[in-house]
Amino acid sequence: MWLVLVILFGGACYDMKEHRVPNWWVISAMLCGLGLCILTAAQGQELPAVLRYMARLMALTAVLFPLFRFRVMGAGDIKMMAVITGCMGFAAGIKAIACGFLIGAVLALVKMLIQKSLFKRLAYLTAYIRRLFLTKEIVPYYVAGRDGNQAVIPFTLCLFLGYLWYMMMI
Repeated sequence: MWLVLVILFGGACYDMKEHRVPNWWVISAMLCGLGLCILTAAQGQELPAVLRYMARLMALTAVLFPLFRFRVMGAGDIKMMAVITGCMGFAAGIKAIACGFLIGAVLALVKMLIQKSLFKRLAYLTAYIRRLFLTKEIVPYYVAGRDGNQAVIPFTLCLFLGYLWYMMMI
């Protein structure tokens, strides 16, 4: 799974520098995953392997789309998670992603404690949820122009570290 490691490392570098993962990187990652799927499939089983790969990509993207819709997470992060599950399969991919979420939670908490913004962010989250239920209107949780980059966590970095953590556990 060195390919996934390289894909996530590159995505993490872009995310830390630009606060986004470019579409050309994500498409390259998906194509690399597709190539890996074809190369590792048993002879004569390439088409079913490709269909399973594509199904995993689409399923994870569909399940996580609400996180993008609410602007809780970037589209590049969701697509990178889809690549992880596409390459690793659902069971292993979800475990690696869960490790990434745990690292992201710890990183966010540490960042909020250092910036002394924990209570401010919790108040903002509470107000956002209250507004969502009262108005039934879907509005972005995060808007770069309004919120700046101070609260941003480079989540693809968390996915990279979560993948490393998962690979060390198995």
